[in-house]
Amino acid sequence: MKKSCRLVTIDRPVVFCGNGALNHLDRFLTSNRMNREQIFILADRETHRHSLPVLLSASYTLDQAKYLTVAGGEESKTLETATGLWEQMLTAGAGRNSLLINLGGGVISDTGGFVAACFHRGIRYVNIPTSLIGQADASIGGKTGINLGRIKNQIGAFCNPAAIFIDPVFLATLPKNHLRSGWAEVIKCALTGDERLWSRLAKHPVEALVELPVNDRLIEHVISKTVDYKLMLVKKDFRERNLRKTLNFGHTLGHAFETLSMERQGESLLHGEAVAAGMICAVMLSRLKTGLDPAESDKIIRYLQAGYGKFSIGTTDVERLLQIVAHDKKRRNGAIEFTLLTRPGKARIQVPCREEEIVQAVRFYQDL
Repeated sequence: MKKSCRLVTIDRPVVFCGNGALNHLDRFLTSNRMNREQIFILADRETHRHSLPVLLSASYTLDQAKYLTVAGGEESKTLETATGLWEQMLTAGAGRNSLLINLGGGVISDTGGFVAACFHRGIRYVNIPTSLIGQADASIGGKTGINLGRIKNQIGAFCNPAAIFIDPVFLATLPKNHLRSGWAEVIKCALTGDERLWSRLAKHPVEALVELPVNDRLIEHVISKTVDYKLMLVKKDFRERNLRKTLNFGHTLGHAFETLSMERQGESLLHGEAVAAGMICAVMLSRLKTGLDPAESDKIIRYLQAGYGKFSIGTTDVERLLQIVAHDKKRRNGAIEFTLLTRPGKARIQVPCREEEIVQAVRFYQDL
């Protein structure tokens, strides 16, 4: 495989992105004088089984690292999980000079980042995302957090990792449904900030994207584009006061769909699947609120529905979705603020939407 990793630098963190990114890990660790006995690797059970061998085969510096394992999934993003990890680290002798390596998808980078941000008032951590969602979105930007009850990301902190290593080699370890979930975040970035990328993706059904080999040039291209896009937004607006809210497209109702699915036994949506549903609703709101062309909105909706299907919701579910949205951090002056589209590749942030407008969008999705 051609080694085409590039180094991206902003104030923090250092980002290695592309094929061969893992080859730079040992040099980073040694140049930062990391004590091998003070390195901890956090993974869920599946990632520990499938991705940890890939990581260890690329590094000699991790030979004395200590392993921390959690169950995985949104259900594990709890204060109880964080407390258990802090206790394990204390027992193993972790201190202020320890390093936590988060090996996994968005749940691991969210939870591990939060654990690192709080332990001894903050220790260094590194993200090594193994999922497409993690590589295109979740590992970048310093958002850390856990869920409160079943409401997503209610407790957390902004805390940048020391470094991020984004290597497509890990995508070969993913099941197809997790790859499909990850492509939703790529599509989100294209729709909000890169019309040319959206036009390119729209030529390939989601199922075709899922079947691409991990060394395909299109995969490396889209990861590179989404990483650049998110780094640009984060550099300009780290604490999400304005511009970074662009990335919330599809997530306001997407998080509500995800929470609703977790409340149902055996029907939990993956994050990207929930975001796809949220994007369909946001596209409908964009027709109502920001003048998105109906022909363009129909094209986007058809593409998303073909790729992600539809999550079945009933009348009482619509009411529950509204209750969940009422807890959203983007609520202001009695209205929920959405990120919506004016056209593909161009988004408008902080668009206030009334309850009846949100219901209209959800009903539209329900009737697809």
